[in-house]
Amino acid sequence: MENEERQDKPRKRYRKKRFRFPLGKILGVLFVMFLLVYIVVLVYTSNFAVMETEQVTHFEINDYLEVNAVALRREEYISNNRAGVVAYNIDDGEKVNAGGAVAKLFENTSDVENWQRYRKINDELNMLKQLGGTGSNMFVDLDTVDAQINAQTVAFRTYLQSGRYNLAQQTKLSLLQLYNERAVITGISADFQPRITELETQLSSINVSNGIGEVKSQHSGVFVSYIDGYENSLDYDRAQNITYSDLTSMAKKDPPADAVGKVITTLNWYLLCPITGEQAITVTGGSDNVEISIPKVISYTIPGTIVSLNQGSKTEDGLLVIQCDYMDSSLAKIRNEDITIKTNTYEGLRINRKAIHEDFITVNSYDENGIITESHREKVQGVYVVYGNKLNFVQVNIIYSDKEFVICDPDVTNDAILGDKTVSLYDEVVVQGKELYNGKTVK
Repeated sequence: MENEERQDKPRKRYRKKRFRFPLGKILGVLFVMFLLVYIVVLVYTSNFAVMETEQVTHFEINDYLEVNAVALRREEYISNNRAGVVAYNIDDGEKVNAGGAVAKLFENTSDVENWQRYRKINDELNMLKQLGGTGSNMFVDLDTVDAQINAQTVAFRTYLQSGRYNLAQQTKLSLLQLYNERAVITGISADFQPRITELETQLSSINVSNGIGEVKSQHSGVFVSYIDGYENSLDYDRAQNITYSDLTSMAKKDPPADAVGKVITTLNWYLLCPITGEQAITVTGGSDNVEISIPKVISYTIPGTIVSLNQGSKTEDGLLVIQCDYMDSSLAKIRNEDITIKTNTYEGLRINRKAIHEDFITVNSYDENGIITESHREKVQGVYVVYGNKLNFVQVNIIYSDKEFVICDPDVTNDAILGDKTVSLYDEVVVQGKELYNGKTVK
């Protein structure tokens, strides 16, 4: 019965409450918080602008001009009208006196080969005999010998690179002499006798001819065996007045049939460089003294002096004429080469280009007693320098400008500086900031 009564009672039904995510309220709170943060940041940055500074440093940069140049020298042919095979006995770039022999004449190429082989072996033999005669009583310390070895090694490499083989051979002898001295000092014996005996045997087996004559130079100067046909194509005496038109009309000529070489008879020679009107502007603003690189020919630079820039007008293409007086075997043979000219050197204070602004400065006039007689304000280029907790705007004199930086002259007495101050080494200049002005208080 009890079970039946329980079954008659109505059952209670319970509904599960669904939790609703208050997205709108949360978004509202986040928006309010973002708005508050934005207002705080805006207030802070408006009163205390965030600034970035950089220190002023010393810097040097060079201007380079890449052009194609033609070498002009006073050159005289060496003639030989005798029959025979010519074998040079001096190297290109060596000096020769008037009447001096530059080559020997032989009946055939076999005699030339034997003579050249004999010279090479004989040079080495004489070298070893000289080394073998080095005494053991030396008063030179090891450090001195090592320093000389280092210097001679550098010279040997330089002579090889420039093709001055006779000088390289002489330096080789000096190096072997120094190494032998070092061996004696350190107690190491050097016995050259086996090699000397071997070379003497080789010499005795060579049937060497003394030749049938000599080729002599009629002029004094620097000897060159190479002839290119452009000798005397332009008037050397008119070098400083040669124009671009003259250069383009230069024609190759057939050398005399009996020419076997030439002599450069003057110390000074010229590089004739066609340049554009734009390139000419960079040249005229710099020094007359330049440094020249010829990368395909030499591994070092040579000095030169700009002696003329021949143009029809300042905007036209023209011819830059550079005088040089350094000569070696490599330079003696060049004619038409790509060269690089270091023209201008800019030295001063390096400043980030972002730091350059325009503002007003006070320009004072002084009497003979140093008293201000007149003042006026003038707008100039300058930088904001942080002094203590304030900004101070000072004028700058820009002498070089690049996309990322400028170089400024630190000389406050320069006429380009109108005020009494300019930027100084190690100054902290502002490169980023808002609402910059002279006298602004900063943290």
